[in-house]
Amino acid sequence: MTVALFSTHPVHALTVTPVGAHSWVAHCAGCAHEPLTAALHLVAPAEIFAGGTLRVTEDGTGDGRVATGLWHVRGSRGGGEIDVVLTLPSERYIAAVLNAEAAAAEPAQSLRALAILARTYALNGKHNTAHAGHLEADLCDSTACQAMALRPASQAIEEAAAATAGETLWFGGHRAEVFFSQSCGGVTEDAGAAWPNLRGATYLRSHADPYCVRRDAAAWHAEVSLQELAEIARAEGWHLPAGIVSARVTERSASHRALRIVFTGSDGRTSAVAASALRFGIGRALGWNRVRSDAYELTIRNGSLVFDGRGHGHGVGLCQAGATEMAAEGKTAREILGFYFPGTAVRIQPGDEGWLESRAGAVAVRAAYALPDRQKAALEESWSEAQGRFPPRKAVSLEMVFAPTTEVFRQLTSQPGWTLASARGNSVVLQPEAILRAHGQSVPAIALHEMLHVLVETEASERAPLWLREGLVEALAGEGEKGAGSISIESVDEIESALAHADSLQASARAHRAAEVRVRGLLSRYGLSTVRGWLASGVPVGVS
Repeated sequence: MTVALFSTHPVHALTVTPVGAHSWVAHCAGCAHEPLTAALHLVAPAEIFAGGTLRVTEDGTGDGRVATGLWHVRGSRGGGEIDVVLTLPSERYIAAVLNAEAAAAEPAQSLRALAILARTYALNGKHNTAHAGHLEADLCDSTACQAMALRPASQAIEEAAAATAGETLWFGGHRAEVFFSQSCGGVTEDAGAAWPNLRGATYLRSHADPYCVRRDAAAWHAEVSLQELAEIARAEGWHLPAGIVSARVTERSASHRALRIVFTGSDGRTSAVAASALRFGIGRALGWNRVRSDAYELTIRNGSLVFDGRGHGHGVGLCQAGATEMAAEGKTAREILGFYFPGTAVRIQPGDEGWLESRAGAVAVRAAYALPDRQKAALEESWSEAQGRFPPRKAVSLEMVFAPTTEVFRQLTSQPGWTLASARGNSVVLQPEAILRAHGQSVPAIALHEMLHVLVETEASERAPLWLREGLVEALAGEGEKGAGSISIESVDEIESALAHADSLQASARAHRAAEVRVRGLLSRYGLSTVRGWLASGVPVGVS
């Protein structure tokens, strides 16, 4: 995802600071990368390309963003403004949106529903129109697109993003147009009332929402003095009558939200203002929590425009208060989305049904298709074989995830596309079966290898070097025994570096074979029990 940062206001000077190691900077897209080791101050018309984990701070305000990704910072020669565009993995972006949009104690299922909507919105095309003529970005970091917060995500948010990775909402053969707001006040809005081009979206029609009012009636009251209103009218270019004596809603939507307000002056003259324009004008001048929605009754009292309303936001699509209540009552993410977007379906690709969960004996399985019985039996056999080769000292739960595409694999694992499988914690993620076959791998064989990774890593501490962990798995799997002796990598430092920084499947395979040779020698000399103990204690000095 490409996101324009600092999108709500012009920025004229920035400081870019590396956070951690391996950050770099270049002065053109094709220029050589130089290590970035110190803070870099930028004013227009400077331009840089950068990578790694950086802190980008607006000078003078202290407003900053910290994130890992690819950065493009460019100042315009004319106005002296600086644009910042961050490219980051889509699931990192989804987590950042949930950071900003979800409640702190959001239930898991409503978090998943929101993650699917955020991903759908982001993948529906370019949304960032605020910076026309500036750097290109598909999205921005404000509510003009989707709000986002680039702080570390909670475990609940990480799990919601991972559990729905790649899933979006579809209507027929296309992704649905999706929206959400904080509270609909008991009735969702018809999309056509807010955006006339969506009048044909049948899944975005107004309907009652009993879950919202069970959660929170979201009633509010606001007053805007007529003097404040006159100042807002001048700023917005409205021509309101002098000496306003009445204000009434003359047109409402199907959900009873105001569409048109008519003001009458002391001389009997009238002037109409769109309700949305009135709310935005008041919001810009007095704050966005003053008039919280267009669902209100309106009057003039004691020299003020008086609102008595319900709900918060435009009310179209998913109501976050209602979704939270549905989740609290035991509804799933799909049931929540089905209620707010009737007739839609959750999918990863046009022909699937999204993630399906099942079991292969003791192994939890996630895939975008129903695993045949023979494949489940093979997984059970592989898990039994892995535990026989490296008997666990405590119960280990295992999840096998079959990524439907290489892109979903990359988003789930943060691994390069040439990697065939990845084990992290108790979860194993495999590339699509067609990719595995193309590299001469079968699902049972690679599953066994990754299952051994899970078992080994449950006992490994920070003291266990990567070459020991990887080499032990290779030796236990027995895949590289033939021809593994002629390896050019000799020292453990070289092996460790090659494993950590392999840039291709071939380079990774060479490094793994070298680690296997080293560990096979240790197993032959010291035995499995002793080598296994080094996973916790580290390799004794002199042994390697």
